[in-house]
Amino acid sequence: MGVGREQVLGMNRLWSRLRAQKFGADERGNATVEFVLWLPLIMGIIVGSFDLNIMLMTQNNMYTVARDTARRVSTGELSAVAAKKYALKQLNYMGFKYGVDITKGTDVVVAINTTLSNVAVLGVMGSEGSYALKAKVTMRAEQ
Repeated sequence: MGVGREQVLGMNRLWSRLRAQKFGADERGNATVEFVLWLPLIMGIIVGSFDLNIMLMTQNNMYTVARDTARRVSTGELSAVAAKKYALKQLNYMGFKYGVDITKGTDVVVAINTTLSNVAVLGVMGSEGSYALKAKVTMRAEQ
C-alpha cells in the first residue's frame, strides 16, 4: 500500500509548521539584528560629535587669537601687518585656512574667519552649505 497524495500534503504542512515554530522560537540572532539596525544611528552621533567638537575648539581658538592679537596691536607691540602674520602663525591648529583682517584706528578690530566645510574634518557638520565661523574682537587703542 502506498502513501496517498493527501497524506503527503498533510505531512508537508505538519513539517512546515514544525520548522516555522522552531524558527520562531530560536532567538539566537535577535541581538545581532538589533545591533545592525542601531549601528548607523550610533555611528552618526559619534562622528557628528567629533566634528562638532573640532568646530567648537576651532571657534574658541579663533576668539583667543583674535583677542590676543587685538591686545598686542592696541598696546603698540605689533603693527597691523605684523599682527596679521602673528595671528596666522598662532592659528596653526590642524592646518585649517583662515582669513585675518585687522583695522587700526581709535579702535583695533581683529576679524578672523574660516568656512565650516574647511573645519569639518569628517565632513558631517560642513557638508551642506557654505557656513562660516567668525571671531571678531574690538579693543580701544591705547596709544
